[in-house]
Amino acid sequence: MLSFDEAQAVFAMCAEPVRETETVWLGLLTGRVLARDLVAVIDTPAADRSAMDGYAVRCEDCGEGAWLPLQQVVYAGTRPQPLLPGHAIRLYTGGVIPRGADAVVAQEDAAESYRGVTCARAPVAGQHIRRKGEDARRGDLLLPAGTLLQAGHIAALASQGLTEAPVCRLVEVAILTSGDEVAAHDEPRDVYQVHDVNGPMLESLVQSMGAVVSCHRHVQDDERALHDMLRELAADTDLVLVAGGASVGQRDLVAAALVSAGGELLCRGVNMKPGKPVTVGRLCGKPVVCLPGNPAAAYATFALLVTPLLRRLQGRAELFPPVGRVRAALAGARPHRGDVFWRVGEVGNLGGREGFVQVSAQQGAASVSALGQASGFVRVDPQFAGQLRNVPLPYYDFHRWLS
Repeated sequence: MLSFDEAQAVFAMCAEPVRETETVWLGLLTGRVLARDLVAVIDTPAADRSAMDGYAVRCEDCGEGAWLPLQQVVYAGTRPQPLLPGHAIRLYTGGVIPRGADAVVAQEDAAESYRGVTCARAPVAGQHIRRKGEDARRGDLLLPAGTLLQAGHIAALASQGLTEAPVCRLVEVAILTSGDEVAAHDEPRDVYQVHDVNGPMLESLVQSMGAVVSCHRHVQDDERALHDMLRELAADTDLVLVAGGASVGQRDLVAAALVSAGGELLCRGVNMKPGKPVTVGRLCGKPVVCLPGNPAAAYATFALLVTPLLRRLQGRAELFPPVGRVRAALAGARPHRGDVFWRVGEVGNLGGREGFVQVSAQQGAASVSALGQASGFVRVDPQFAGQLRNVPLPYYDFHRWLS
């Protein structure tokens, strides 16, 4: 059995990024992964521009009490005339700085009348001027390959006049639920059966990561059926997620079916709670992850172990989001040999101190009624069990780890 840190590394590196790329319009790039480095093709701004509404002047003309006749009014998109000595040109934000001007006087620092414009205070050379290329210079690296594209990145691409960009294709995931006790949502359910919680939950989690679910299947507790289904799914998708059958009970058959189908096991069991039975292997060169059947445990292992693997498949540069530190409002915890991950609420203020989280009352591996209110996990090392109050704990924020 691997430690959590060892398992996280094994999961993250058990597959290579997808190789296929496609070119996508800027408006549809959010959440996609840039396939290659992009360099700036032009200087931005392309010319010196005004950062304020005001007046383009020569500093030497702005002595105390001097009035400068207005030579021209320049709006953004208008070509300015060269500035004549002893004159001023009215500019608006984004307007090109006229040749000969060396400063912009903000309109609130100037007074205008029929005589022209006068400055309330002497300008400094270069003030309120956005210099050519100060945002990006032609040939500079604009965005590196592996960037998860968001609105700010798209703004940078648009500023270069680009309308599309090369991105890695979407990763396709197959979800396989297993177990005789799982009733499909269109089937009658008896007291000895449970609804399929893992299937819809995992589909939502996969989509939140910017991947797509290409198929969703269910099989009973039958090794041959699992064997055949695993081979079929591994042949057609980039990642297979199996929910249930991961433990070592008599009807936990996924590991055996994976091996009999020609696959290999890379990790079976992780010293963590919840999620100890989680297993990862390879079949047909594709990663196969078997998650615990209890939904809250499946949620935890997906967030902490599967998401780095998905980021790797997607070609992202960052596989492991930052892990913060918070203090947990819990007096104690029972000792455990491995790492324990507690679901917690939003980070907030407790007793006048910032950075505290309230540990959720429901921590059972099958408890999902309050799962939607959790903001993340705190990681409790065995040495801290029973002494959690005021101890800074690693915090895995769902906003970072599930996107």
